[in-house]
Amino acid sequence: MRSTLESDEVLFYERAGHIIKKARAAIKPSIKEGVRLLDVAERVERFILDEGAKLPFPCTIAINHVASHYTPSRDDERAFKKGDVVKLDFGACVKGYIADAAFTVEVGTSEHAGLIEAAEMALSAGVGSIRPGVRVSEVGRAMEMAASSKGFRTLKDLLGHSLGRYRLHGGLTIPAYDDGSDMKIREGDVLAIEPFLTEGSGAVVRQDRGNIYQLIRNGEIYVHGHEERELLAYIWKRFGSFPFAERWLPRPDRLQELVRAACVKSIPIMVEADGAPVAQAEGTVIVERDGCRIIT
Repeated sequence: MRSTLESDEVLFYERAGHIIKKARAAIKPSIKEGVRLLDVAERVERFILDEGAKLPFPCTIAINHVASHYTPSRDDERAFKKGDVVKLDFGACVKGYIADAAFTVEVGTSEHAGLIEAAEMALSAGVGSIRPGVRVSEVGRAMEMAASSKGFRTLKDLLGHSLGRYRLHGGLTIPAYDDGSDMKIREGDVLAIEPFLTEGSGAVVRQDRGNIYQLIRNGEIYVHGHEERELLAYIWKRFGSFPFAERWLPRPDRLQELVRAACVKSIPIMVEADGAPVAQAEGTVIVERDGCRIIT
């Protein structure tokens, strides 16, 4: 199989994917009852940085009915509890090339083992359907059918996506259901496939209390205070267009001024509407002539 990407691009993607695999193996055993979420998030992020990669987004830790976009704050004292369904989503960026992955574990019990297994099955079904010329709706249908065969629903408001250089969302969206789209996958596409499953309705509610942010526009003309301008310059230099955590900032107390100036946006936390637990599985693939290469 041969990708349309240049060989050095493939190597950078594979390097990012290798770091993700190492991080997952190192971190997964540490998700235990009594361990603080903040400690796990910071350990993941430090591992990736120590491997020579950059962070394309904060490590997110979503528990039970919280589906995505939650990262601990710097003073977060929450700890994992027995029975928690924990989703860890993280990425690595090497020379601008991104690998993105997620997994789900249950803390100390196995009540939701079927849900977690079904999410992995849905991911495998989606990845197995990928090849050049296939419509994204077909990939979504494969994931949806795998989920429904085990009695679960996919969350329709949370989507997989293509990845580009320095672009976490590169153009294509990959639903975990048949959305009827005629958009086709091409050789050379790099895709993050990520089904979210639940036994609830699958509807999602957005909660505006997250502490993951993203730069919308950069420019001193939009802010007035010296400290705000310094913080804006810091965000642009350190993160560019990548999402970032409030806890990564030297002056988080000035961040809301940038939000009010519409220079920075807050990314809402996504929650399953019925309060049902959610499981997630995610992997990154490179589309090749005869199928795809899994790099995470």
